Amino acid sequence: MDYTLLELGPATSLVTNVLVTKWGSDILVSCIYDPLGSRRPYQLHFNDCREVRWEVIHPEDVEDAEADLIGFSMGAAGHQGAALIHTDLFELSVLYGSLTVEKDW
Repeated sequence: MDYTLLELGPATSLVTNVLVTKWGSDILVSCIYDPLGSRRPYQLHFNDCREVRWEVIHPEDVEDAEADLIGFSMGAAGHQGAALIHTDLFELSVLYGSLTVEKDW
């Protein structure tokens, strides 16, 4: 799991939103790092996406406001390997050109 490469800390995160723009070329994944209830927001911004695969794991829970991040694999930029975001509600695979991690803290 590449979660430690995000340099957030040892606790896990919650995914709060996934925004697809530019006909799927840009993917913005909004997250919250929540150790001890601190709720620190950050975003994963995938640019120049070539392929996006989405699987809803638990369709009965799609009304939930947050998904628990279970696994994260960064893949490889330059369309060399897909990133994989695995939560308790969905799994998202993104073949991307570049990835930016945006933190407000």
